[in-house]
Amino acid sequence: MTTMDTKANQRLPLWWILILAPLGYAGTNLFHWLASPEIQELTGIGQYRIFSLLVYTLATGIAVIVYMVLLKNRGMTMKAAGYRSRLTWKGAIVAVIAVVIVSFIIYPLIEMGLRATGVPMYWTTGQIAPVNQNTMQDMLLGIFVTVILAPLTEDTIFRGYVYQALVQRMNKWAAIAGSSLIFALLHIQFFGPGMAIWILFFGTASAWLYSRFNSNIRVCCSMPSTICGHISYCR
Repeated sequence: MTTMDTKANQRLPLWWILILAPLGYAGTNLFHWLASPEIQELTGIGQYRIFSLLVYTLATGIAVIVYMVLLKNRGMTMKAAGYRSRLTWKGAIVAVIAVVIVSFIIYPLIEMGLRATGVPMYWTTGQIAPVNQNTMQDMLLGIFVTVILAPLTEDTIFRGYVYQALVQRMNKWAAIAGSSLIFALLHIQFFGPGMAIWILFFGTASAWLYSRFNSNIRVCCSMPSTICGHISYCR
């Protein structure tokens, strides 16, 4: 085994979860507390939820940069986060099938089940989607944030680090469950209990794809799968 292979197989410190996983949410809350209305007005983004998602993805981007620095300090590269191998047609097709099932079959079932039990899908009464497309700007920004930025940043942290760190210490399915649960719980404050349940399934599908192909490229760089996976965000 070469020196590069040895470095690539180093165990990732588990305590990094305390920094990397909540950094996007902590940064978003801090930003909203300090200067949210003023900055939103300057950007010209009318819908607060889209602006909030943009802030979140940028804050999670900072977490990705911190992750890159931490890896570099250990003599590792982003290959440790799953950025290895190539995207293949097989990987793209499996990704599309998995995420379409979660988005178009499981999502409606969750909605129906929660409606029957009286549990809200979203915290805001009357809200029917995470991002409502009222204008062309809303649609374009929603697609940019949820189809491009969010997969690149979230999958790097939650699959490329959290899942990776867990699977080095436990079996695959326990690591998938643990990383997906952390992913869902950190989303609950922004959306609601129903969406958190759906995000748990979506996170499970993403982590399974990561484990199936041993690569984050097929999870967050396959545009068909990210489009299908984030349909619910842009309805």
